[in-house]
Amino acid sequence: MSGPLLEVSAPEGARLVALRYLEQASAAADRLHDADDDEALHDFRVAIRRLRSCLRAYRELLSASVGKKARRRLRAIAKRTNPGRDAEVQLGWVRAEGDVERARTAPGVRWLEAQLDAQTCAAYEQIREDLHARFLKVESELRARLASYEVRFVVGEPDPRPRFARVAAEAMRAQLDVLVSDLREVKKTGDEALAHDARIHGKRLRYLLEPFRGELDGAKGAVKSLKQLQDLLGDLNDLHNLTATVGQALEETALSRARSLRKAAMNGAMESALEKDERPGLLALLEKIQADRAARMERLKHEWLAEGGRLDALRDEVSGLLGALEEEQDVEIERKYLLNALPPACRAYPAVDIDQGYLPGEKLVERVRRKRTTDGATFVRTVKHGEGVKRIELEEECSDTVFSTLWSLTEGRRLRKRRYVIPAGELEWEVDEFTDRALVLAEIELPTEDAEVELPDWLAPYVERDVTGDPTYLNMNLAR
Repeated sequence: MSGPLLEVSAPEGARLVALRYLEQASAAADRLHDADDDEALHDFRVAIRRLRSCLRAYRELLSASVGKKARRRLRAIAKRTNPGRDAEVQLGWVRAEGDVERARTAPGVRWLEAQLDAQTCAAYEQIREDLHARFLKVESELRARLASYEVRFVVGEPDPRPRFARVAAEAMRAQLDVLVSDLREVKKTGDEALAHDARIHGKRLRYLLEPFRGELDGAKGAVKSLKQLQDLLGDLNDLHNLTATVGQALEETALSRARSLRKAAMNGAMESALEKDERPGLLALLEKIQADRAARMERLKHEWLAEGGRLDALRDEVSGLLGALEEEQDVEIERKYLLNALPPACRAYPAVDIDQGYLPGEKLVERVRRKRTTDGATFVRTVKHGEGVKRIELEEECSDTVFSTLWSLTEGRRLRKRRYVIPAGELEWEVDEFTDRALVLAEIELPTEDAEVELPDWLAPYVERDVTGDPTYLNMNLAR
């Protein structure tokens, strides 16, 4: 578990994410003029939603860079894309589900299809005319203001800024709680308004979690689950809206039908007029919509909302990820050297006998360690991630009972060594003499990655080479 977003301060992390989403929106906006690019508007809408979710979640962190005017402009841009998107989704459903094979239903299906197609084309034409220009006005301002910020430090005092990972976890936990709470209130078809609110919080949660997919183990799976839930809730909302569209179409065609029948009767053309009735097709569509709504609601109830269902699993999965983000992470920066013998100077310092073992696992490495001195024994559990100079390390003490239980799981993955700690100004050298093989290693923990290491006179003659980052000399790989 490592990466820039896990290591930077909250103000910088919020800006990194916002700039990433702004770049995605910019790339999609440049494609809006291409009438053959069917995905341009969808990608632009998603990028704008992600950007707005980021600005909303980290409002306090970004208040100095993103003002109310910019937020209003983005909201107006997002709102402008709604009619075209809604008409396009409804048109797709009608084309896929409408029965145009039967003479009785075909007129109504084709009539509604033509109406929705006209609405989609008109909405997209307006979007392509001015949406790109509207976005450019706010984009240049946001890019400049997000790209830099001022920080004031007081000499001698610690950095007061929290880590971005912790702030992001708090924002995501708030969305997760509301998502679960809202979904628990959904009981039946007709509760689409509640389901839609839950969908909004689910989308916001996904957009906040997505930037961590490459840095947080398990985030990709959670994002995928959130997307599946979002799609199901989106279908329910779209069908709810389509119900209103078809209902309105029925009212319009009923009035139009009455007028056309009156005219046909007066002109003696009743037989021809009776063949062009749109209402049976619209009624058939409405019946199909209701059936689809009911089927999706049943799927939501049985697959997601049932006790022990996917919602409970998603809640636990995301909560675990957020717990990992909220943990204080100590970054270990060290260099390691292979020695040809134990320097005699080490024996002037107290020794600590260490037994350590590694639990089975691939992505995260958990280690248990027993340290014995003349004062007694202590027991420690540690989780490490990463390689090279800089690694993430989480550590806590444990009881003898816990150690014994975990130690039994480390069989075949153990090592034993004697450690000497030698002061070096404000730093310390740790020299490990392995007691289960002929091997001596020396390590020094550094304040920064680029700190220079000066080998002391007592150590330099015994150094064979720098083995920092060499997997051969990782304790986990040495364990046997």
